[in-house]
Amino acid sequence: MKEHRDVRLNWREECRTLKLEGEPVLEYAVTWPEIQGAGLGGRWINRYYVHLARAWKRRWEREVYWQACLELGARRQRAQLFVPWKGELKGEVAYLENGLLSVRFVGWEARGDGRISRVRWGDIWKVREGAPCSVKDLCKDEKGWKKRLWKELVAQGERRREGGDCFLDCDWQKKARAVRPLENCCLTREGIEVSLPQGAATPMAEGCPVFLLKWEQKKTP
Repeated sequence: MKEHRDVRLNWREECRTLKLEGEPVLEYAVTWPEIQGAGLGGRWINRYYVHLARAWKRRWEREVYWQACLELGARRQRAQLFVPWKGELKGEVAYLENGLLSVRFVGWEARGDGRISRVRWGDIWKVREGAPCSVKDLCKDEKGWKKRLWKELVAQGERRREGGDCFLDCDWQKKARAVRPLENCCLTREGIEVSLPQGAATPMAEGCPVFLLKWEQKKTP
């Protein structure tokens, strides 16, 4: 089956402004997918994303909100301006073909110090089964696929570091291997999209560096 023409994705969104004594303290927005037309597998995937959205909302509404309130109180005592904290988690479809669905998530959080924390990851699913699809599944017919992907990632990183496109640490390869970047990939028509966690192998200002690795669509499970 080349395409899931009967599979549709709707996006659920929730935005809230949390206050303390009428003053805005924390604003957040979270979006997550809702799959229709994919049977039981689609319902399993939906359940996973509902839990994911709840976990992010619970974090913002509890510990992050409490920390923001503490900063608000401290700034009031010093007669300083308080800027509401903000957070967002946004998802988008990166791939929906050949029985596979890939969703890309990008999130950020800005606290009182003005610095922005970022996250980025991808999920790949076998839609009808409602089961995760690993890079190993995608490349199961390719001998030495892991070595090939890693060499390609390293080559891209070195080119970008030498060209000044991305300020990777001198020992970035060791640090990148430690975070296992091939475990949270995003699948696109152009290839396998891999990202490194913020600060894992670069200065925090670089965010989450992204690499695009080759993948032949004919190798779809």
